[in-house]
Amino acid sequence: MRGVAVAVLAGALVAGSTTLAGAAPRPGPERITLRSTGEQIERGSGGPRLSADGRYTAFVTSDADVVPGDTNGNSDVFVRDRRTGAVERVNVASDGTQAEGGRGSHGVRISADGRYVAFMSDATNLVHWPEPPSGGVEDVYVHDRRTGRTERVSAGVGGGTALTFDTFDMSADGRFVAFGARRMESGQNNQTLAYVVDRRTGAVERVSDRIPGDWYVPYVALSADGSRLAYVQRHPRGGRHELWHADLRTGEQKLVNQVGGEPTDGSPGYPTLSADGRYVAYSSFAEEVVPEAPDHTWETYLYDSRTGGTRWITHEGRGGVGAGLLSPDGRLIAYSVETEAGDEAVAENVHVQDLRTGRTKLVTRTLAGGPQTEGSAVPSAFARGSGLLAVYSYAPDLVPGDTNGVGDGFLFRLR
Repeated sequence: MRGVAVAVLAGALVAGSTTLAGAAPRPGPERITLRSTGEQIERGSGGPRLSADGRYTAFVTSDADVVPGDTNGNSDVFVRDRRTGAVERVNVASDGTQAEGGRGSHGVRISADGRYVAFMSDATNLVHWPEPPSGGVEDVYVHDRRTGRTERVSAGVGGGTALTFDTFDMSADGRFVAFGARRMESGQNNQTLAYVVDRRTGAVERVSDRIPGDWYVPYVALSADGSRLAYVQRHPRGGRHELWHADLRTGEQKLVNQVGGEPTDGSPGYPTLSADGRYVAYSSFAEEVVPEAPDHTWETYLYDSRTGGTRWITHEGRGGVGAGLLSPDGRLIAYSVETEAGDEAVAENVHVQDLRTGRTKLVTRTLAGGPQTEGSAVPSAFARGSGLLAVYSYAPDLVPGDTNGVGDGFLFRLR
């Protein structure tokens, strides 16, 4: 058992089968990262993430005109109600004060019911600090939209900041938060380790081992039910990269990127999980994950933790698939793949593939009816089971009136 329970924080808070649609026409995409006035955002937005029913969209932007009173000059985190059009800034202190100090807030996760929003920030005024840290130290926060309370979940076991790395995730109910941190425990030195915090009990569990050397954790992904964690460990000098799948209930851990029990070469990254944590989709540059995959290309693979099997994800018989995102039931995978656009230009389009039937559909279809021919696009979240897909795209012709020249969040109906 690799996971180790290390502490309980004082004052803890409570915190059907999918198929691709047929050929019947569906409503066009909807731009979902907008100002409270309904106008387009002019400085680009990150995310977007969705509540389970698709009503609430969480995103990040440095646009100062999304809501009134935004004067901090930094990127902020917002939640937009698609039903009413209302937009709320959520990276705020419990008294509603906007985030100040540092470089801004980034990264966003939203709970299934839209109540809890997790984000990272190096602001110094979101919670009470006896001695506020300096030097751009980031922490993971969760904001409760119902009560207005903002809590810091990456507090070190002995107090103070945990020095979190640029990765975190949250379970669908908002109870569990996973992240990588360098000073969560005493004597941790420069190791970044993977932790999971139970916001209801305050328990903190270290999931990754304290291996000698400067290992760090650049990626964590938590299953929707909070029972399983996928994380990557890297050694910056040794060239070793490991992707682990941890069952947080039993403590069992399995090495995902392995052949004959040894880690593959190359760098596994960007893991995503099915809702129950059985399946892991990830990207890798390794040559030997499966024999038929091409050499020296960034590919996407699907790992089944029950059988131990690994599958290479292809698009129309070829590789080069990236940014794999699993549907909650693990039957669909959304991904980005390059599409030729003219003589030289290459655009990335999002497709969805049914892993049972192999059927593939283009998602990022423009107003003209074809694939986007400008910029890149990546899938970011499923909702309504697998009926809705949020995509971040730079294309200017997915919806009418897109003239901002920056990336936006869009919602596509798959069925």
